[in-house]
Amino acid sequence: MAKDSKKQVVVQPSARIQIKDRQKVDCIIQGDRHLEVVYMAKRPRPGVLKLSKEEYLILSTGEIKKYEYSDKRYTWNLGRTFRELRYLIRTNFAAEGSNQLMITLTYGENMQDSERLMVDFDAFMKRLKRKLKGHKLDYITVAEPQARGAWHMHLMLKSDQPVLYVDNREMERIWRHGMTKTERLKSDDVGAYYVSYFTDLTIEAKEQSDKPNKEMSKARKKGQRLHFYPKNFKFYRCSQGITRPTKEQREYWQVQAEFGEPVHTTTHDVMIENELDQVEQEEGKVAFKLMNVIQRESYKKPGDFVYPEGEAVLFPDD
Repeated sequence: MAKDSKKQVVVQPSARIQIKDRQKVDCIIQGDRHLEVVYMAKRPRPGVLKLSKEEYLILSTGEIKKYEYSDKRYTWNLGRTFRELRYLIRTNFAAEGSNQLMITLTYGENMQDSERLMVDFDAFMKRLKRKLKGHKLDYITVAEPQARGAWHMHLMLKSDQPVLYVDNREMERIWRHGMTKTERLKSDDVGAYYVSYFTDLTIEAKEQSDKPNKEMSKARKKGQRLHFYPKNFKFYRCSQGITRPTKEQREYWQVQAEFGEPVHTTTHDVMIENELDQVEQEEGKVAFKLMNVIQRESYKKPGDFVYPEGEAVLFPDD
């Protein structure tokens, strides 16, 4: 829920709507296999113009106002940014690529300084590039907080060479600050899989045992990690060679002719606070009126990836 001037705007899930075949829809193309349709029942008219991070202009009146952010609005913005991250990963990475790696960088101490995290990462990348001379490396990196406040870094790395390999023991020597985990990408949809992994919170509770090496028990809480990011923190970064998803308009039938049925759909009503007089309030009328309906549909072409036993593609809620 967010404030717009003095009226509240509410976004809530609703029933899926049937889009007409000849309807033009906005398409976000993510590499060769993924596409997302964004359909709005009403095309929004520009009502405000963003001037800066702090201020916006109301076009109808010329009035300049300051943005007001509640905690819920900030969490919603994080969710939108993670959706953009999902698009970015799908555009640049695939589990079939033998020239791509997922690397997790952790600290041997309870390191809670986000500025130091970025400095250490930049130094690590310089050392890694020296190690991998002859490779043009590009990456997406995600800074991830834990519930106790400690930071670690996930690095999705790819090379222009056909094969990219670094032994994990060597990777730890290059990192210098603690343990690393180096592995091939997994999942038929790396964007959905890893963004879900980044936003879910792993809760660890040490079980009482006389055995010092007993593993920690873990449970995942969907989407809970978002609350641990400090405001205005840039939690993912990309190298210059990372390709951005493209946007274009198509007729709806063209999307389905190429991709078939969507694999995932979300539909939301956008409602605005409606001013009621005393009589209307006494009659129990609805205090919000519908402004728009937004539907997102995710499409995916079949690939060659074979799931490990028990594996499943995850689609975090928008």
